[in-house]
Amino acid sequence: MLLVNIDGYASSESKLPWMSWSDWGWKATVASMADILASGGRPKAIACSIGVSRLEYAYEIASGIGEVSSWANIQVLKCDTNRSHGDNWIDVAVLGYTLKPIPRSGARPGDLLVQVGPIGYGFLSDLALKGLIDIRDYPRVLEYTRRPKIQLDIGPRLGECSIRASIDNSDGWIATLYQLSLSSRVKIVVEKTIIIEEALDVASRIGVSEYKVLESWEDYNLALAVPPQNTDCILEYCKRYDIRCDIIGRVELGSRVYYKDLELKPIGWTWVD
Repeated sequence: MLLVNIDGYASSESKLPWMSWSDWGWKATVASMADILASGGRPKAIACSIGVSRLEYAYEIASGIGEVSSWANIQVLKCDTNRSHGDNWIDVAVLGYTLKPIPRSGARPGDLLVQVGPIGYGFLSDLALKGLIDIRDYPRVLEYTRRPKIQLDIGPRLGECSIRASIDNSDGWIATLYQLSLSSRVKIVVEKTIIIEEALDVASRIGVSEYKVLESWEDYNLALAVPPQNTDCILEYCKRYDIRCDIIGRVELGSRVYYKDLELKPIGWTWVD
């Protein structure tokens, strides 16, 4: 089955201050690829359209997209260029293929919630944007937010492990879990979360609660609803590739998202007010 995903961004809202234009092209492409992986697919090709106010931006953005294609060993089919008299923008479409598509709407009461990959990069980016930290003090975070890298063959593994529902985290971890809850019409109960050490250390130092870290965006980690008998399949995959992965909660009858006994508000990153 053919999978297609498209994501679009304006540079004024999505290009972080420490990103080059080629970084921005890389990030936008990986973000679109993450949706293909979450759907159980393997990315196969890229197409894009960009609007720029200066010609050199087009070359740099195209360079970033080309570097992703080389890293992922997939083809760039076409990239359309346009002159923009206002904001610079980019749309990236990624084509993929799957034998077994994984929806967001498949979670069922009794499933276990598995987190694949940590959160916290977006949380620290948010603090940096607010001037509360210097992102350069956290080299690993700086590099990941500039050029995120995701596990490219995890998509087909989701189908092999009979994952019922899957979604990637781009807009915020809480918001992501709410999308899973709403799509599947279930209650999500989270007991713990995998968070990068840098985010935990900063949160503790500046007195920010763990709940605030849960808003972290553009981490591109996955939330999976997994039948209990199939959890070993995905956990063993994570162990083989040294991916931080764990059972963090469960799916129940009901609605909304809870962290232990506290109902969470669907707060996350948004491109519009």
